[in-house]
Amino acid sequence: MGNFPVTSWEHLTDDLLPADAVIAIDGPAGSGKSTTAKALAKRFNLLYIDTGAMYRALTLAALQGEVDCAEEKLLVDLASSSNLELKTGRSEIGVFWNGEDVSQAIRNPEVDAMVSLVASHSGVRSIMVKYQQALGRRGGVVMEGRDIGSVVFPLATAKIFLHATLEARVDRRYKQNQLRGHQVSREELTEDLAKRDKKDSERATSPLIISPDAHVVDSSGMSLEQQNDACALACLVNPALDLELDTDLEPALRELPSNYRFAYSIMNGVSRFFGLKEVNSQGKAVPRGCILAANHVSLWDPPFVGSTLRRFRVNTLAKAELFQIWPLGNLFRWVDSIPIKRKGFDTSAFDAASKSLLAGNNLLIFPEGTRRAIGHPGPVRNGLGILVQATRAPMVPIFIRGSYGRSPLGGSPLSPLEITQGPVIRWHGLETLLETMDPKEVSRRIARLCQAAYEELQARSFERIAQTDFEKKMGRKQLKKFAARQKKVFGS
Repeated sequence: MGNFPVTSWEHLTDDLLPADAVIAIDGPAGSGKSTTAKALAKRFNLLYIDTGAMYRALTLAALQGEVDCAEEKLLVDLASSSNLELKTGRSEIGVFWNGEDVSQAIRNPEVDAMVSLVASHSGVRSIMVKYQQALGRRGGVVMEGRDIGSVVFPLATAKIFLHATLEARVDRRYKQNQLRGHQVSREELTEDLAKRDKKDSERATSPLIISPDAHVVDSSGMSLEQQNDACALACLVNPALDLELDTDLEPALRELPSNYRFAYSIMNGVSRFFGLKEVNSQGKAVPRGCILAANHVSLWDPPFVGSTLRRFRVNTLAKAELFQIWPLGNLFRWVDSIPIKRKGFDTSAFDAASKSLLAGNNLLIFPEGTRRAIGHPGPVRNGLGILVQATRAPMVPIFIRGSYGRSPLGGSPLSPLEITQGPVIRWHGLETLLETMDPKEVSRRIARLCQAAYEELQARSFERIAQTDFEKKMGRKQLKKFAARQKKVFGS
């Protein structure tokens, strides 16, 4: 599993895990996800949510109703018109479809054979993911499936990719079936699991992948107890690392150069004038040498985001055109901004940014590359992944809302002006990915995770304050305009 990057193993006690933690467990069929998820839920006093059971329940309903599992629309209609409930049981989670307990029926071989096909439909996954995310946002849960860390809950407290060889998984599934009274040969199980691995990994919608920030646990040679202990340890790493962060804001401010303190005071004054509210970021510590990755909706984003970054030196990647405008160029250089040419790969800019991170400075970037339509964050450019691979720098996703519809003297009724800071994302799975994957694909996975983080932070913001009519209308209006700008700037 590798070494955990924590100062002291003695700090890794179960009480480190916050009560509202979300643990995401991904992995192929038969890897022991359900067994370990239940054990972790019991150990940490969390609610176990078997997301695979949701797809199994729909698959069972389709088979019983003679609905073609290849017909996406029929499955979406079936899921939309039915009532699915998950209830905590003594041994396994209780699954109820339209009030009927189907907890055992969904584990039969017929469902095993068809569930990957049902789960491959984007419409089906869209319905299930929204339901799963609503459960996860309550906190205090363990979720397991095949895209929990990468899609369903990108900001999970801990992510685990639980893997085992095909031979080990066949052996486990064979023993499970014997206990449940299902007579299936090892040859049939081997063929079935191999096919499911292929389907799950190659499907277009939410394929089975290792999230770059997941702990990869290969349990092939482990006992069940060892597997559960290894996964429990992985759950404690991020909370332990967060505990080591310096949260004392006053000394950090005093240590900053005078130009930084002056710039922060000006930006703070501007932010208060426009009624900026900080969500989950006031006084919050971030690691040194951290990438601060913010979405981009207006030209006001840099000073607004900058007003919330009150510790450590911060370099900012800013488009090179701004440095050609007097006196903006001098101002940007005065606060250590780095000019970057957005079309093509700017080697000098990325070298300067990497050196800054490795020196312990933080780096503010807007990885979408240019402004995006309101309510539609992303796509994130691959430059973020290049920086991560060059420096291994952790990342904090930052979501800004309302900087376009701002109003003076306390904020705008058109769009709430707020900045939400996500948790620190650390790249536990990066080395495993780089062993088997092209660096460009790894960059794409990092980019997709960052975009998923923006979408999750946006969804939480919309839960707090519903998306306004102004935001909806302006977002629709900007989509076509900003797509044209994206093509002009980046050529694609």
